[in-house]
Amino acid sequence: MTIRLKKLGVLGGLSRRSTIECHQMINREVMNLTNTRAAADLVMWSFDPDTIIRLLSKDTRPLIADQIKTAVSNLLLEGVDGLMITSDTLHCALEDAPIYFGIPVIQLRDALAEEIRRLSSKKVGFIGTSSTMSGSYYRSLIRGSEGVDVVLPDQGLWVNIDYSICNRIYNGESTLLGIETYSRIMSEFEAQGVDGVVVASPEIALAFNKPNPMPVLHTAKIHAAAAARWCVADEAIGRSGKSLSDAAQPTFAAFGHEAADDTAKISFARPRPDGFRRDSKRTRKAAARLGFEDSGHPARSRG
Repeated sequence: MTIRLKKLGVLGGLSRRSTIECHQMINREVMNLTNTRAAADLVMWSFDPDTIIRLLSKDTRPLIADQIKTAVSNLLLEGVDGLMITSDTLHCALEDAPIYFGIPVIQLRDALAEEIRRLSSKKVGFIGTSSTMSGSYYRSLIRGSEGVDVVLPDQGLWVNIDYSICNRIYNGESTLLGIETYSRIMSEFEAQGVDGVVVASPEIALAFNKPNPMPVLHTAKIHAAAAARWCVADEAIGRSGKSLSDAAQPTFAAFGHEAADDTAKISFARPRPDGFRRDSKRTRKAAARLGFEDSGHPARSRG
């Protein structure tokens, strides 16, 4: 049986490892949902992490939004049907400088809220970069509007979290500082009686490589599952019984057969196919900084 999947544009994480892991998670979930060897139809775009980190440190969110807009413009030229932004930090940047895309966007925040409801969690710990924990993107969840008591790490540890991500995890390294920081955070969460921990960073998720005393909800894993549901929404799919947390949980409802709840259409003018060829030297230089190859096209992947 031939499976026809919608084409998804993926803006990768802020490290090579998290981008690769996202690709693998989407494909694994597509296989689980379809009960076939079908591969997701993905067009992936990776950002230069040093550029994004520098812009974040200078609090220049509009410039980050410009980089995202450039990337999405090129994904649209590839004919993608929907969009996934894998980085929690980039979601937070867009909350302050919104862009209108004109195609469905797999909403990370909505997918997380749905998963928390499915698990009937009442009190969760929440770990992310300082910009994620203090930004407006997750603020409604953090302030309890989803009916969940959310506990953040001690603010004195936030700088350690950012350091471990920007200086170590991006390079695939672990340090004593990072291990001690996350162990202390988990101990504090456990002492406060949380029944789960949300890890809102694909890079931080890479540091959680040992069993934890409580369920850990990785937004990257939840987001990838939502993306896979969207990709196969028009096909007859099997049901995935796999938990999206890293610890045993009570059985919750399996994935549905549609993904309308985690997409949103907003307006964005599609660029002309020759838009970048007719632009100035400055645009071509910007494209080079963003990782264009000579062809000017992002990486295409089927599987």
